[in-house]
Amino acid sequence: MSRLRVILVVFSVTACLIFTIFLRTSASRMFKQHRMSEVEQKNLRQQLWQKQLRFECLVNPAGLPQMPLPADAGEDGST
Repeated sequence: MSRLRVILVVFSVTACLIFTIFLRTSASRMFKQHRMSEVEQKNLRQQLWQKQLRFECLVNPAGLPQMPLPADAGEDGST
């Protein structure tokens, strides 16, 4: 009876460890997929924004606000 209990305990501990490893790898994989989809959405939003700006510039260039030049962008090219 004692040997059977030891075998059962070793089996259950092994099963728990294997299940824990499975859960950790699954969680890591899901996190990676989630982050990749967020980055993909961000890139798509940026591309859409750039295309909208180009389209608005083509349709009505006077309707876009004029962006002021940065202070370090002088006409002489020196910084």
